[in-house]
Amino acid sequence: MICVGGGTGVAAMHHIAKGHAAMGNQVVAIVGARNKDLLLFCSELGSFCPEVLVATDDGSFGHKGFVTEVLKQRLEEDKNVSEVVAIGPVPMMEAVSKVTLPFGVKTTVSLNAIMVDGIGMCGACRCTVGGETKFACVDGPEFDGHTVDFAELRNRLGQFRPQEQESMALFQHKCQCGEGK
Repeated sequence: MICVGGGTGVAAMHHIAKGHAAMGNQVVAIVGARNKDLLLFCSELGSFCPEVLVATDDGSFGHKGFVTEVLKQRLEEDKNVSEVVAIGPVPMMEAVSKVTLPFGVKTTVSLNAIMVDGIGMCGACRCTVGGETKFACVDGPEFDGHTVDFAELRNRLGQFRPQEQESMALFQHKCQCGEGK
């Protein structure tokens, strides 16, 4: 199996990869970040994964580019991959699901990053999976990546972007004026 982690998603992916390795599965880890200084758990993953493949957006370490490019190359070379698990930013998990689909590889994505209260009350982690409304905190957070409605999820995650930008601008202004201390 292949475990793909992007950014801080590598922290959660690390535990899933370790569990699979402990069960006797051969696990290949693919991790990515914007640059080498933001990479997480590479040496730890190397202690139980025979291969740790790295991608950085800026090329400061490993493959220059995205984890999906490394994943696609690996899937083209290795026809024995039975499952891919992806944890990281929503756009990355969507891209991983698109890469694995033509290969017919089961793909699990973890939507833990969209959870807020963890008990299904706030609805912040509501998503559509296989045409049904699900809550990541109580129905997941792991779902079949080929059935997640990523377009809807992206729209929901961007719903409050103008308010977030306004809040950030106000915060930055207060910090510059010395009011944020």
